[in-house]
Amino acid sequence: MRKKQSFEAQLTRLSLIASIPTLLLLLWVMLYANISIYLTLLVGFIGSILVIYCNYRIHEKSAYQFRSLSNLLEAMVQGDYSLRARSSVTSIGNASGGNDTGNRINSALDDLVESINRLAKRLSDQKLASIESQLLLQTVIDHIDVAIIALDSDNTIRLINPAARKLLQIEQRDSTTTLVQQLQSVQSFSSGHNQVLELSFGQQQGKFNVHVETYREGGEEQKLLFITDVSSLLRREERKAWQNLVRVISHEINNSLTPIASISQTLLSVVAAETSQQKGRADLLDGLKLISQRANNLSSFVNSYRQITRLPEPTLTQVDFKQLLQKVVGLFDDSNITMLSDVEVSFKCDSVQLEQVLINLLKNATEAMAEQSPLGTIAVDWQIDAGNFRFRIMDEGCGIKNPENLFVPFYTTKKSGTGIGLVLCRQIIEAHGGSLNLNNREDGLGSQAVIEIPIRH
Repeated sequence: MRKKQSFEAQLTRLSLIASIPTLLLLLWVMLYANISIYLTLLVGFIGSILVIYCNYRIHEKSAYQFRSLSNLLEAMVQGDYSLRARSSVTSIGNASGGNDTGNRINSALDDLVESINRLAKRLSDQKLASIESQLLLQTVIDHIDVAIIALDSDNTIRLINPAARKLLQIEQRDSTTTLVQQLQSVQSFSSGHNQVLELSFGQQQGKFNVHVETYREGGEEQKLLFITDVSSLLRREERKAWQNLVRVISHEINNSLTPIASISQTLLSVVAAETSQQKGRADLLDGLKLISQRANNLSSFVNSYRQITRLPEPTLTQVDFKQLLQKVVGLFDDSNITMLSDVEVSFKCDSVQLEQVLINLLKNATEAMAEQSPLGTIAVDWQIDAGNFRFRIMDEGCGIKNPENLFVPFYTTKKSGTGIGLVLCRQIIEAHGGSLNLNNREDGLGSQAVIEIPIRH
C-alpha cells in the first residue's frame, strides 16, 4: 500500500514537477543553439541549486505555518487562548504613492490565520466571562446564609458551602462520610420537595426549611439541597402573635381591674369606719380585702408580661465581658459558681440587657440545683469561635423535662414563676443578632444554656 505523503511534501513535489521540466527545456534550448557547453553546464548547475533551494524553502515555510497553526489549536484545546498566529498580509500602495493605507491582499492561508485568531479571541473572552461568573457565583454561595449541598447518584458530597459546614458543624478536614450520615433524614427527598422540618444537627436543634432540586452533570442526575434555618423567623412570628395577645389581654384585664380595685378601696374605707361588730360585716370586710389583694396581684402579674412587648432596642457599648460576669456572679454568693475560662473578651452589646440575661440564667441554674444537688457546682465558660462569642452555663440540677415549652410565654413549672424569664432572655439575645439554646448535658448531669453572639468591635 502506497504511503500517504504529508501536505507540505505534496506541495514540494508539485513545485518540483513544475520547475524541473522548465530547467530541462532551458538546457535543451541552449544545447540546440550551440551555446558553450561550459556555460550550459554552469546554468544547469545554478538552476538545479535554485530549484532545490526554492523547493526546500517552500517545504519549510509551509511546514512552519501548519505547525504554528497546529500548536495554536492544541493550546486552545488545552484551554490556553492567549496565543495568536502571525499572518503574512501584505499591503500594496496606491497609484499616487502618497499614503501607506494600501489595498490589502489576503491569501487563503492568511484568511485561515485570521479566522483562528478571531476564534481564539472569542473563546478567550468567553472563558474570562465564565471565570468572572463562576467567581461571582462562588462568592454568593460562600456568603449566602443558606446551607447548599450537592449530592451525586451515590449520595457522595460534590459541593458544600461554608453555611452548610457551619450548620452541620463539620470542619474542612472532616470526611464526607460523617456529612452524609447527618443528611440521612433529608437525602431521600425527591426533586421539588419543600418542607419545614424539626431537625437536629449536632447540638443545634430547630426548624429548617428543606428544598430539593435536581440538575445534570456528565449526563447523570445530581441532587441539590437547600437547608434554611427558619427557627428565628418562626420565633419572631410567634413572639409577634404573643405580643398582640398580651396587648389585648392587658388592655381588657386592666379595664376590669381598675374599677374593681377602686371600688374595693372605697368599700374598705366605709366598712372600716363602722363600729358594728356584726359577723356579716366582718365577712364583707374580709372579702373586700381579698378582692383588693387579688386585683393588685393580678395587675402586677399582667404588668410583668408587658415587659415582653416593651423591650427597648439594645444600646450598644464596648463591654468587658469578664468584668460584667464577675459583677453578676457576685450576686450569687451562696452558690458554688466556677469559671472555667479566663479569656479577655470585649465586644459591643447592651450591658444592662446582657446582665439581666446572665442573672436570669444563673438564677434558673441555682433553682434547678436546689433540690437535686444543692452543694453542686455551676460551671461557666466562654470562648471566641469563628467571630462569634460563645458562653455556656452548666448546672448539675434535674435537667430539662419539657424542652418543647421552654420558650413559650405563660408556661412555667415554678410555683411563683411568671413564665417570661427565658422568653425575655432569648428576645434580648436575638436582638443582639445571637441565639440562646437550652438542652440537657450529654453526660446526663443537669442542663446547659448556650449563648452565641456575633462579635462587634
